[in-house]
Amino acid sequence: MTVRLAVVSDAAAVAAVHVRTWQAAYRGLVPDSVLDNLSVEERTSMWERSIPHGGVWVGVVDDAVVGFAAAGPSREPDADHQLYAIYVLPSAWGTPVGFELAEAAVGESPDVIVWVFDENPRARRFYERFGFRADGLSKTETIGGATLNEIRYRRVTTAER
Repeated sequence: MTVRLAVVSDAAAVAAVHVRTWQAAYRGLVPDSVLDNLSVEERTSMWERSIPHGGVWVGVVDDAVVGFAAAGPSREPDADHQLYAIYVLPSAWGTPVGFELAEAAVGESPDVIVWVFDENPRARRFYERFGFRADGLSKTETIGGATLNEIRYRRVTTAER
């Protein structure tokens, strides 16, 4: 397995991982109508615009992108860095791909946040194993008519504690 910065030619593969992972991970949480109508083509266009700005890493196994992570400056004023997204194909769940991507995306940043659906225990366990802890903040997001609760996780390195 290799983890590297994404290049624009990875956009379609990143988009496919994005769509397939949403459909697998969020089934039963996000309405089926939303998941069934996700478009790899639309996501490809989004990633073609995003990747050149940096902060997107891909996990590659046997020359195929099996996961990606995107991170950068925090959108929140009380944190330095934010993990915007990390998705790994179900076929790679339970492998080191997710941890390697998270490590690349988070790097040496001493203060990182990530938002996660409250009702997504797999993701919550992943972040907790990686050293993130719920910091008490929450918000709601409406997707396809469903209101979902998100909780914020924060990882502060030992040097900051």
